[in-house]
Amino acid sequence: MRKLYNRVLLSFSVLLFSLLILRVSAQNISLTLIVEDAPSGPANGLIVIQDGASYKLSSVRGDSRMIGIITESPSFSGRKSNNPKAYFVNGSGTSVVRATNKNGKITKGDYLTSSDVKGVAIKTADSEFTIGVAQEDFDSVDGLVKIDIKPSFFQGNSSVNKSLINVIRSGSQSFSLTPINSLRYVLAAIIGIASFLFGFSIFSKISGSGIQALGRNPLARKTIEFNIIIEFILNLGIIVFGLVISYFILTL
Repeated sequence: MRKLYNRVLLSFSVLLFSLLILRVSAQNISLTLIVEDAPSGPANGLIVIQDGASYKLSSVRGDSRMIGIITESPSFSGRKSNNPKAYFVNGSGTSVVRATNKNGKITKGDYLTSSDVKGVAIKTADSEFTIGVAQEDFDSVDGLVKIDIKPSFFQGNSSVNKSLINVIRSGSQSFSLTPINSLRYVLAAIIGIASFLFGFSIFSKISGSGIQALGRNPLARKTIEFNIIIEFILNLGIIVFGLVISYFILTL
């Protein structure tokens, strides 16, 4: 019974650790990046793209290379470089983006994308890549809008032929993973694989010891089988929970 208690305690610790990882992944994770063409003045809210091995401000509408937004107040970040072109860049979570009403008034829930103005977002009504979803109304030539950063493809109301052309054109621009998405995949893989290996290895030991115990003490068959079933359920729960955590890390 003491072994069962220890395993339950260990399982609970693993679950807490997974929840901690999930909480961190849901934060506004900021990376320090060198943005080559960033302005000498304020850069807060400007959209950043990954151009090969370098980072620049967006300057094309619906750019599929968008990876995040420059922020002056990151909530979770690494150490900032002394390079004057180094900025904190948010790739997820809630932030503000510099926007314009050039493509129409922005209302809460609208998808925003890059424009032909460097680093500035506009409302999208087409099928194209977006940087995130507006969290407030905005109707000005220039300003900051609260946004939920979710770089993804938005399927608008355009025709099928036009949508396919946009997908092919935008998708051909970049095949590389963004730094934030790379971090998500690594975290998800570590948690998923670790939970599976942990659960499988523990259950293998339990099964072996249980069979040996049955051979030594046939009269305690029901108690031993009950303990094996309980520990099997606990370890199966750890595996399932780990996979669920991995899924949420990838979709947050």
